[in-house]
Amino acid sequence: MKISERIIELKKPLEKFITPIETWSPVEKALFTPKSFWINYGKNHELLFPAIQHSFKHHFESNAIYRRLCEMNKITPYSIKSKEDINKIPLVPDTFFKDYPEGKGFLKWLDNIFTGSTPKPDFKTDVPSHDDIIEKFNKEGISIMFTSGTSGRFSFIPRDIGSWNRLKYNAIRSYIELMDYNPDDSVILLIPDPRLTNLTIASLFGIAFDLYKPENIHIALENMKITTQFLRIQRAETIGIREKIKAKAMSKISPLVQKKSDQRIITLLEQFEKEGKCVIIAGPPFWLDRIMNQMKKEGRTVKLPTSQVLTGGGWKAEENKRTLEEIFREKVEQVLGIPQDRYHDVYAMSECSSVFLSCEGHYKHVPPTIIPFVLDEELNQVGYNEYGRFAFVDPIPKSYPGFIITGDKVKLLERCPHCSREGPVLDVEVTRMPGSEGRGCAAVMAELMTKEE
Repeated sequence: MKISERIIELKKPLEKFITPIETWSPVEKALFTPKSFWINYGKNHELLFPAIQHSFKHHFESNAIYRRLCEMNKITPYSIKSKEDINKIPLVPDTFFKDYPEGKGFLKWLDNIFTGSTPKPDFKTDVPSHDDIIEKFNKEGISIMFTSGTSGRFSFIPRDIGSWNRLKYNAIRSYIELMDYNPDDSVILLIPDPRLTNLTIASLFGIAFDLYKPENIHIALENMKITTQFLRIQRAETIGIREKIKAKAMSKISPLVQKKSDQRIITLLEQFEKEGKCVIIAGPPFWLDRIMNQMKKEGRTVKLPTSQVLTGGGWKAEENKRTLEEIFREKVEQVLGIPQDRYHDVYAMSECSSVFLSCEGHYKHVPPTIIPFVLDEELNQVGYNEYGRFAFVDPIPKSYPGFIITGDKVKLLERCPHCSREGPVLDVEVTRMPGSEGRGCAAVMAELMTKEE
């Protein structure tokens, strides 16, 4: 295939997400203009400041909660006159998205955090469940993504179709520039069926359906609908006798379903080895680790030298089994025969519209569509090569302010030590900060929500 034909092939997954140029705001211009994210990074980054100004003004004017936070900090859109002013933008703690009331107050909370107006669907009850609300909002073009809730609380992030399509474009652009992308490859997704859930990790890995042929995608838990109720019952957090009965049944059935699924995936891997096919194995590391442990237990290995692994989502409830990435890559090479330079990991968050995908050298590249910060314990910005709390200014979402402080511990490097791609990178390991809440931030946001009630 000629280089020109290869470029056209790579652009195909992106085309459907690019809106007509006459409708572009500064945000679309920053997102869609670059021909490559990591060539002419500085020039691409120049487009970002007008996008941030536009996004900040939008949320200041259309999100009452965020406007109140800005007023408390005496910041208005007129305060953001130059790039040096970006660090004045008030940041929201990621914990804010799990600080919601139960019952009737949940819809009000959702309406408060949403920039603009939320749908007003009819419900059969005065106190609809989270899942009832998610399903109704889906039909109205608002996707409420939720996390797995391993900390005991779900996070809920509302995205309109435009924000979700921007995120998809952003993620796909990173993917095709950092992975060895071939649309004819096969894919194994170690996740629940992304077509049947709003679970964040499934939705993000489900972008595979925009990259590969559906008939070549194999889902570990196909046709299984994962809801917030399902995850809650799975954690034995039941409400009423009916859910207690379900929890007891699930405790017996789930291990059998998991074992059957894992064996099916192992059989697929052996089939791909026999047929000499390239396969992308994508999912959280704990899931792949469990499969590899089963293979080792049964004395089974495969050789898939042209295949790739993409992990993401961390170890979650399996945190006690967390393995350093370097050791995990060695295990992948030993059990699956996939070279370490074809192992990639992605750092992604429910609250963020960018993904930080690793290159062949395992450093996570920051796309030019976001401003990353590393903060110390006092929430002051630190420089490159220092560990601290990750924060970012993300202008891409329209439905909520993407100016966030996370609970993750990172180190930001000015350039990749391994490859020639331009721009900063995150160091290989990303872990949780001790005490995941931004100091003082959660209390401030709680106070704002009280004033809005």
